Amino acid sequence: MLVALRATHEHLDLEVLDALTRGSESLSTAIDEVHAELIARRDEAAREDPLRAGGEAVLDGWVAVSTCNRLEVYLDTSRFHDGVDIVIDAVTRTSGLDRDVVALCFEAAMDTPVTQHLYEVTAGLRSLVLGEAEIAGQIRTAYEAARSEGRTTSMLHDLFQHAFRAQKRVTTQAPVGAAGRSSAAIALDRADIDLGGLAGRSVLVVGTGAYARLGVAELVRRGVTAVRVHSGSGRASGFAARHGVDVVPEGGLDDAIRAADLVLACSGRGTTLFPEQFLTAGRTVVLDLALHSDLHPLVRHLKGITVIGLADLQLDPGDTDSSALTEAQRIIAETVETFRTQQEVRRVDPAMAALRREVADAADGEIDRLRREVSGETADQLERSVRRILAKVMHAPSARARQLAEDGQADAYVEAFHTIFGIDISGSGGGASPDRAGEDTQLEAVDWMRVDRTALPRDLAAQSVPEMARLARVALRQGHGPVAPSPPTEQTSP
Repeated sequence: MLVALRATHEHLDLEVLDALTRGSESLSTAIDEVHAELIARRDEAAREDPLRAGGEAVLDGWVAVSTCNRLEVYLDTSRFHDGVDIVIDAVTRTSGLDRDVVALCFEAAMDTPVTQHLYEVTAGLRSLVLGEAEIAGQIRTAYEAARSEGRTTSMLHDLFQHAFRAQKRVTTQAPVGAAGRSSAAIALDRADIDLGGLAGRSVLVVGTGAYARLGVAELVRRGVTAVRVHSGSGRASGFAARHGVDVVPEGGLDDAIRAADLVLACSGRGTTLFPEQFLTAGRTVVLDLALHSDLHPLVRHLKGITVIGLADLQLDPGDTDSSALTEAQRIIAETVETFRTQQEVRRVDPAMAALRREVADAADGEIDRLRREVSGETADQLERSVRRILAKVMHAPSARARQLAEDGQADAYVEAFHTIFGIDISGSGGGASPDRAGEDTQLEAVDWMRVDRTALPRDLAAQSVPEMARLARVALRQGHGPVAPSPPTEQTSP
């Protein structure tokens, strides 16, 4: 079954997302480890109690997507709850957060709601900046990484390929919001307005990750030439050489801030820009675009300093063409149905393959018998006649199987197939397998729900304390231990 978990800006503060996504570059490995440990525990239990089932695989494949605005994992799994537990345990390991805090932050769903969500996300319809372009590339990168590591399945392949097709259709046929532009471009639009134009302005870029690359490319496109880059990770020289900009010399950050009209802060290394560095900077616009903000919170309160963050980039709904949005939603719905139909047809494929094998085996036996009685051209003509007759006979049930599958009656077809022909194909992917027994058989098209059935309070975002302390208080109120943060690393993708 198709299952997904999501933690997104739509129900979480960006700082909470930052805490969840730390260490997410190793999330797929952590899922693999947790899955293997679960199988091993069940194997051990089966050895101790022969009546218990062994540790069969729960996950056939998965794709993990981590961006500034979301952490999502898409699963091809035989068990809904086990699959969800594996992901929660894995995120607990990578983030360093308490497990119950992680469960507070995630929603889970199954089947059609998952498909619709992924297609809307890929098309930019669920981004902070409606219609932004980066998310499609990020999802493609996540899928390709999973594919290269052997973590995808035919169902996940179909799921994501349809997502990319839907995104292209929305971009070309129903451009909405940012209409395929990057959020870096939208941020620079805001800076352009606040500064009264970017021509002749001095720009400081802090960081060398994806937002820095997008930002510099956009600045160059707009004709801005006075661009300098600083990186605490030591990558500034290489970045500057590749992109044709200047590098801030060692120890020159404070001077670079004072000289800049616009600061593009996107390293994601945590607080590296402090209020005292801006005290004599004069009129300055700061684009705070990293999920793990580079800015000390007090920078926002300094006279003459305008800070524009990720949450400030949301477009006014009134700026969106309602007809384009309606068309985009129609494209998404159509693609969701196409994927559903495709998967239903795939469910009857094993039944039809089994029937063809049975018919082919019977035909081969009869042809062999005929060839023992006749030979030469007569035998060849008889074989061609037999195979033409069988092809005609097989056409009707094949067409009927596809039609029933498209109408959502694949299970009924497989059951009738077994009853009529006596061929059991339940273990080959055509019907409900024993692994779906018990509580999971009742979970059809589960809509999004909190993993622990409890929403994380949004008003946590309004408290002026570090996000880790906020999460720790939530954990302590629930009777759990403190939250242990992971060390920060430079953000390389938005």
